Amino acid sequence: MKRLFGKLTDKKHMLIGTSILRISFGLLILYMYLIHYAQRGFLWGPNGMQNHDSLRDQMTLTSNFSLYQLSDSMVYFEVIFHLGILFALLFTLGFMNRTVAVFNFIFLWSLQHANVLILDGGDNIMRIILLYMIFANTTSYFSIDRKRNGERVSPPKPLSNTLHNLAVLASILQVCFMYLSSGLHKVMGEMWTNGTALYYILQVGEYTHPFFQNIISSSEVILLIGAYSAIFIQLSFPFLLVNRYTKYVAMFNIIGLHIGIAVVMGLFTFSAAMITMQFLMLKDREYKMVYAYVRKQVTKVRAKFQNAKVKNYETKQVQ
Repeated sequence: MKRLFGKLTDKKHMLIGTSILRISFGLLILYMYLIHYAQRGFLWGPNGMQNHDSLRDQMTLTSNFSLYQLSDSMVYFEVIFHLGILFALLFTLGFMNRTVAVFNFIFLWSLQHANVLILDGGDNIMRIILLYMIFANTTSYFSIDRKRNGERVSPPKPLSNTLHNLAVLASILQVCFMYLSSGLHKVMGEMWTNGTALYYILQVGEYTHPFFQNIISSSEVILLIGAYSAIFIQLSFPFLLVNRYTKYVAMFNIIGLHIGIAVVMGLFTFSAAMITMQFLMLKDREYKMVYAYVRKQVTKVRAKFQNAKVKNYETKQVQ
């Protein structure tokens, strides 16, 4: 118990992973804002596909809240929408850590609940992880805050360290429970156990590509392998994650699964959100090892290229 308490309070863990996750989530949020920028009035405006009165009724009915329900002014809408983009950008750049994280969460929550019809499911887990990230230090690497603070050595902060580590742990557990729950629901579904689930999924035009639909639907073997692979990958993920060697298998499986979903079903933002959460599974030491290895290989390639240039120059001089 004392050892566990020490790990929670002595220092912050997974700082590189949380920093990369901050950038990844920030880019996805900016992508959502900007890809719909020209249609923003129709999608979220007070006179768009859902008028202001309908939005207020919906928020009351669901006991929810959105900044967009506070006024039916188009000017107000534009201000709130563009403030959302600003805070998403500052969040991505890593400015004022927790303060910006809070505002980014509020504006994203407001936008997504102003029109739930265009969401694809990845928004749910993203919002949960973003809530946890408010309590984590996500600007230790690749951020404006790091450049402003430099390499200053700050005194130990047990409470701050504990909040950060618990936020990271909660995020990892959330992902584990999500996959475990999803896998268990699949096991209890007859269409998944008899291998026909993918066939019916691919009949939904909005979530499939004709090319992949024809290939996958025409083969019972592919349908069966696909269904059981999804079940195995999701159920095994939490258990493979507890071992420092098998966790790479778990991460590889999940990334492969969501690449397949992105390509076959076209759910890009959903898959991207799921894949980026794998950045939390690696320790700072592992990231540094990967960086050192890549840097070493780049140095080797540069040296070979430089040697080739010298030999080529010497050959020309001889000629």
